[in-house]
Amino acid sequence: MYSTRIARMGLTALACVTVAATAACNSGPDEASVETARSKAIAELSSSAAATSSAIANRPLPTAADLDAQIKRALDPALPDSERTALIEDGDAFRDAIPDMYRALQDNPRAVYGVTDPVFDNRDGTLTATMRLDRDGTGTAVRTTVVHFVYLDGRWKISRTDLCGILRSADYRTAACG
Repeated sequence: MYSTRIARMGLTALACVTVAATAACNSGPDEASVETARSKAIAELSSSAAATSSAIANRPLPTAADLDAQIKRALDPALPDSERTALIEDGDAFRDAIPDMYRALQDNPRAVYGVTDPVFDNRDGTLTATMRLDRDGTGTAVRTTVVHFVYLDGRWKISRTDLCGILRSADYRTAACG
């Protein structure tokens, strides 16, 4: 009786293993299909990464003088506001801040400011440079800050965060900067 019970349990276990193996073979995914899909996804990802990397590598890199001219252009009262905001990351948020920027210039007519070398390409669509600000033009109270430029819409734009930092360093607050 004991050996019959063990024999039945063994046969039941063997039947279960056979059914499970058969089910796994019949209902599982085709390994070749899985490998083909995996290879295709990896190729598409690699192609996309290469295209992005190529686009970043082929963008024009400005000099400190180019970036300086861009910032000074953004503060030129003769420039239409739509062109001015196009020079700033998320520029439309600064549309209401334009009078504050003009006021900062009017309140500090001897201010000397500009982007200085070196300019570093961060290889991620951003540049890092140094901005110097001398509010009274005497050279006795020069402030420097790191400023980033972001490559968007085919041009380098001053980072919103850094523009806010520059405005704060000049003691101006604007709703665009929170």
